[in-house]
Amino acid sequence: MRSTKPRAFRDPVHDIISWKDEPELGRIVGALIDTREVQRLRHVRQLGLASLVFHGAEHSRFAHSLGVAHLARRMCDRVAADLEPGDRIAIIAAALLHDVGHAPFSHVMERVFDFHHEDYSAAIVLDPDSEVNAVLAEVDATLPQQVADILAGRWDHWGRAIVSSQLDADRGDYLLRDAHMTGVEVGRYDLERILLLLDHDDAGLIVGAGAFESIEGYLIARYHMYRLVYFHRAVRAAECMLEMVFARAGWLIAQGDTSLVPDNALGTLMRRERVSPGAWADLGEFHAWALLSSWRDHGDNVLSTLARDLMARRLFRSSERDLGERHERVEDEDALVQSIYDALAPNERYLFFVDEARDVPYRPYLPQIIDPSQAIRVRDRDGRIEHIEARSPLVRALADASYRLRRWYYHPMVKPRVRSILEDAT
Repeated sequence: MRSTKPRAFRDPVHDIISWKDEPELGRIVGALIDTREVQRLRHVRQLGLASLVFHGAEHSRFAHSLGVAHLARRMCDRVAADLEPGDRIAIIAAALLHDVGHAPFSHVMERVFDFHHEDYSAAIVLDPDSEVNAVLAEVDATLPQQVADILAGRWDHWGRAIVSSQLDADRGDYLLRDAHMTGVEVGRYDLERILLLLDHDDAGLIVGAGAFESIEGYLIARYHMYRLVYFHRAVRAAECMLEMVFARAGWLIAQGDTSLVPDNALGTLMRRERVSPGAWADLGEFHAWALLSSWRDHGDNVLSTLARDLMARRLFRSSERDLGERHERVEDEDALVQSIYDALAPNERYLFFVDEARDVPYRPYLPQIIDPSQAIRVRDRDGRIEHIEARSPLVRALADASYRLRRWYYHPMVKPRVRSILEDAT
């Protein structure tokens, strides 16, 4: 392992994140932070294109990963003084590395190129040529596999809930960090109260009854962040445009325009090929922005229009669609969308996008669906443990408050035809 001193970081959410009080762990974490795979996350923004709407949302996956590792350590230390040292290191390392497989623009690119960042995270951890693997293997030859198993949800240990559950370190950090950086105050919650009353058993994490209201606040914060930030109308408009510009590029590549494909990992994705873990470690958002910049003057009018407008923040217009609960209404909506596609020329179909977003603010425990470690459980003062939805009418309401948002997004050039079809339908 390279010589690395334990360090402290000034963080906008957690104030001081210090590893100096535990030198051996601090050296391991410091060595992982210095790897090229983790440093790459400085070039992947946490909220992708959301900065086009919330101008302060320029924070990176790197900053978030540091926060998750810090929270994971605090959770470990709070709930399990008897946690085996090797397991504790594995949990904290997995927390730090949980996003190491994210691509530029995060989940948008996963939809565009049909992959899951978790697969790349595990591949990087297990790749014997990666710097991350070398650091982990030097600590313990079995540690890379253990970390990969935690990331994949295969680890048969209650500690997996710290890395992945409805009350994990990942959500604990990103809700506060995203709320802070976007300025959305309703995304905040009482983290310290939850940590103070956190515990565990063999099935996963438990919170004391005194943190009951804080857990409610945490789940409400998540609900608001999805509605106000992650599913924001203009944020989703930018994401739809990004999907369409790469879809158009993909069509042109299929027609033989290989000049569109860069000689890097992004180009490999565009060819629909698997990217090696080593190449993945060099992929940043600057590759995608440089590509979009070069496409602004491309001879294909659709590609150049989309690239030029996205870079200039001239976003698609939007129309909210109320699907309701009736099946026949959804069928009518789908027929209306098809009529719009039929009215548009093939090239113009890249200028119209139907976006659908779904979320369930809290998933209640169902034995046949939910792993027990994923549920949020509360211990009463008499020692009885219940799932939070059994005690809280508010959480039950959140569990029932699943929502399905559908919007039409379209370029001003096709607005008249879209509006005309809408008017005819009504």
